[in-house]
Amino acid sequence: MKTIALALAATTLASAPASAGTYVNAEVNNGYYGSEYVGRTVEFHVGFDGTANKFDYYVQGGPALVAVDGVDGTETELSGKFGGNYNVSDKVALYGEFAGGTNGDFDNSYNLKAGAKYSF
Repeated sequence: MKTIALALAATTLASAPASAGTYVNAEVNNGYYGSEYVGRTVEFHVGFDGTANKFDYYVQGGPALVAVDGVDGTETELSGKFGGNYNVSDKVALYGEFAGGTNGDFDNSYNLKAGAKYSF
């Protein structure tokens, strides 16, 4: 699965985009289990996005400050994500994102999402 995702990213980035740009992105993610707060991650990413034909894509990464509830201080980890959407028509797009991060002495974490969007 990792090989497929990396191949997709490399193919996408190697294609000649119609438009592309560099950006910075700061994002805060709060975690809850039920109504109980468990922690927060603040990501500071540098990214690149573009468009090639009907495909819009992005890749970004950088440091992530992780604060776990009940633990003093934060840990600095690395996180990143890449994804995009394929515009099937003017109203329908299919999208996906793969994200991951280091996790200190524990296993790295990964997330995958996919979906479809219909615009009215």
